[in-house]
Amino acid sequence: MSVMTSQIRILSDQTINQIAAGEVIENPASVVKELVENAIDAGSTHLKIEILGGGFQLIKIVDNGSGMSESDAALCLKRHATSKLTHLEDLFALKTMGFRGEALASIAAISKMRLFTALENGEGCDMEIEGGKVVQVIPGARSRGTTIEVRSLFYNVPARKKFQKTPAASSAEITKIITLLSLGHPEIGFELILQNRPYFSLPLTPGHDFLTLLKNRCDTLLSPEFVPSCRDFQWQEKELKVQGLLAAPSFSRHNRTGQYLFVNRRPVFCLQLAYAIADAYGTRINPGRHPVYLLHLEIPPDQVDVNVHPQKKEIRLRDEAVLKSSLHSAVNAALGSGISHFTECAVENKETTPGVPSLFKLETAVSRFNEPSYADFSQNLIFKEDQQPPVQELPLDNPIRIIGLHGKYLLVDAKSLPSSFFTQAELTSLGIVWIDLPTAETRIQFDLLMMRANENPLSQALLFPVSLDFSKAEAQLLGANLDLLQQLGIQVRQLGGASFIIDGIPPFIDESQIHSIFLEILAKLEGIETKETHLRSLAAALSRKTHQRYQFYSREEALLIVKKLMVTSDPIHCPLGKKTLWHMREDEIENSFRAKFKSIKDF
Repeated sequence: MSVMTSQIRILSDQTINQIAAGEVIENPASVVKELVENAIDAGSTHLKIEILGGGFQLIKIVDNGSGMSESDAALCLKRHATSKLTHLEDLFALKTMGFRGEALASIAAISKMRLFTALENGEGCDMEIEGGKVVQVIPGARSRGTTIEVRSLFYNVPARKKFQKTPAASSAEITKIITLLSLGHPEIGFELILQNRPYFSLPLTPGHDFLTLLKNRCDTLLSPEFVPSCRDFQWQEKELKVQGLLAAPSFSRHNRTGQYLFVNRRPVFCLQLAYAIADAYGTRINPGRHPVYLLHLEIPPDQVDVNVHPQKKEIRLRDEAVLKSSLHSAVNAALGSGISHFTECAVENKETTPGVPSLFKLETAVSRFNEPSYADFSQNLIFKEDQQPPVQELPLDNPIRIIGLHGKYLLVDAKSLPSSFFTQAELTSLGIVWIDLPTAETRIQFDLLMMRANENPLSQALLFPVSLDFSKAEAQLLGANLDLLQQLGIQVRQLGGASFIIDGIPPFIDESQIHSIFLEILAKLEGIETKETHLRSLAAALSRKTHQRYQFYSREEALLIVKKLMVTSDPIHCPLGKKTLWHMREDEIENSFRAKFKSIKDF
C-alpha cells in the first residue's frame, strides 16, 4: 500500500515575512511611512530622516520618542507584536497611526537593518538584523529614543527590486510622504536629508495654536501662493471638528493634486468626503474643476475604520451620510462668508518686488473670484511663429459630408469616410458617424508629440522667462524628470528649492497654459516611467486646454480636425484608449424608429 505524500505544508517564518512584506512594503516610501508613523506613536517631538539612493541604499530615521528596552526591541521584530493593541475592542477605537505590528518584521525580512534604542535612563541596545534574523546585539548608551537604519532594501528579493522606480523617482515619493506626515503633525519637528544634503527643516515651534503651526508649515512645504489663496476654517458640531485652510474657488485645479485631507491626523483618500467638499463649492467653480484645500477632521475613533487597506491609505466611516452632510454645510457656510477675506489677502500679498515677471497675479485670480471675468493682459510678451505642420490631405473619393455639429460632436455621413474605418459588417449598413472632436485632437497632438520627440523637439525661446513655484514634493518629482521635459521641448531649469524657470516651450503651447500643463504632467508622473505614457498625458492636457479656451467649434475647425485625424497612426482611438468616433448604422436607426412606433401602437 503506497503512502500519499502531503501536498499541504506550513510556510517557513522567512517566507511568511517576505509575503507580508509584499503586502505592507511596496517601495522605499512605504518603509519611510511605517517607520515615521511608529516614531510619531512613540511620542517623538523631532524626527530626522536621511535618504541615500532613493532609499534603496539607506533609510535612517532618528527620533526622540520613548525608546525601548532590550527585550521590547527583540520582541518588536516579531510579526503581530505591538504595544498599541491589548484587546479586540481596541481595534475599533484606534488613536495611533500604526497598530498591526507588521511593519518592522516586514522591513527586517527584506533588508539589512540596524536598531539602536534606549529608554530614559540612557541604557539601550544596538541590534543588527539581516533578512529578518538577528545577527548581533550589543549594549549601548544614547539619549532617549530610537534610531533605525535600513540598508540594501530588497537585497534578498531581486525580483521585487527589478520592478521598483528609479532612485530619483523614489526620492520624490519619499518627499511626498514626509510632506503629508508633516502637514498631519505640524506640532512635530521634521528634518529631511537627501543624498547628504538638507532638503528641508521644519523646526519645533511650541506655543502657537494649531492653525498658525499649520500655515507656517504650508509656507515651507507648499507653493508660495497656497496660504495667501486660502482662508482659515474652523468649525465644530458635537463630536465632529474641522479646521484647516480653504482656497478661493478661482484657485481650483483640473485634478485633485491640491487636496489634502486628514482624519484624526492620518492622511487619507476618501472619495465620499471629497465629493461632499466639492459639492459645497457648487457653482462657484466650473464643471470638471476641483477645489484646493487642506482640512483636518477630528472624529471619535470608533466612528472610523482604518483597517481596510494594508497601507492604511483608505478609511471607512460608520455614519458617512451624517458626516458628509455636516461637512458640506460647514464648507458651504465658510465659502459664503469668505469673499472679503480672499480680497484682503490679495491686497496684502500683492507682488511688488521687481525681477522676473510672474505668470500668475494673485489680484487677477481674486478678481475672477469676486467680479465678472474680463480679458487678462498680465501675461508676458512672447514673440513666436506658429509652426504647424502641413496637413496631409487624404485622397477621398468624395469630400467629407457634414450633417451637423452638436456640442463637441461632429456628425458626418459615413459614406463619405474611407472604408478602412469600418468592419465588413458595418460596410453593409452605413449610416451616421459621431466624431468626438476633443478626443480626436488628443490623438492628433499625441502623434505630433511622438514625431517631434523622436526627432529634434521644437522649442521656442520666451522673451521673458517664466518663473513657477511648486510644493517641496512637486519640486522633487519635477527635478527627477527634467530630462523628459527637455525631450518634450520644454526648456526648464531649477533655481533651487521649489522654484523653476521656463526658458522655452514648444510653439504649439500657449504661454497661458504652462502652469496648468505642468500640473497635469505632475499628476501623471507618479508610477509612470515611460516617455510615451508622459506624451499621452501631455497630449490630453493640450487638447483639453485648447477646447476650454474656444468652448465651441466652427464647421471649418471641425472639418480640419477630421482631416488631420484621418492621417494619424490610429484615427479610431485616442492615446488614452478612448474612441474618437462612434458609428450609428442605418439598421440601428431604423430599428430605433420601429421600436418607437410599436410602443405607440401598443399604447
